[in-house]
Amino acid sequence: MYDLKKIKEEILAILKTNARAPILDIAKMVNLPRKEVEKLITSMEKEGIIVQYSTIINEKKIDTTSYVRALIELGVRPESRTGFDAIAKRIAKFPQVVEHFLISGNYDFLIIVQGESLEDISRFVSEKLASIENIRSIATHFIMKKYKENSVVIESDEIERLMVSP
Repeated sequence: MYDLKKIKEEILAILKTNARAPILDIAKMVNLPRKEVEKLITSMEKEGIIVQYSTIINEKKIDTTSYVRALIELGVRPESRTGFDAIAKRIAKFPQVVEHFLISGNYDFLIIVQGESLEDISRFVSEKLASIENIRSIATHFIMKKYKENSVVIESDEIERLMVSP
């Protein structure tokens, strides 16, 4: 018998590194029969442990319509009965919001939003977010360049460091 929890963690680690890893290769890495690994992956998908398989794209390498992303910190006054959850659900429904986190520190939420332009995101912030009753402060940070995403370095060239002179 094998340690099911440990095997699942190993499979998840492999899939995080390469979501397209063939099941046969995964089975060899965790030393289990292919059918057993297939069953475990299917069960983790049904349980909601594996939610989605994704691809990381270096947009600079393709000729496509670009988009703009921004990190937005939100100070929120929690609701008396539901705390942050009801407000979070409302914010998460906006199609511009691609990621949403409850955080510690000076702000309560960190959201990542995506739009076609700086103006598109600015309009979203002023017309949608600012109109939510329990939002007490907003700080928007536009993403200028992406160096790393989901533990993957986007640009593989070494970053040249400039010498600092006194």
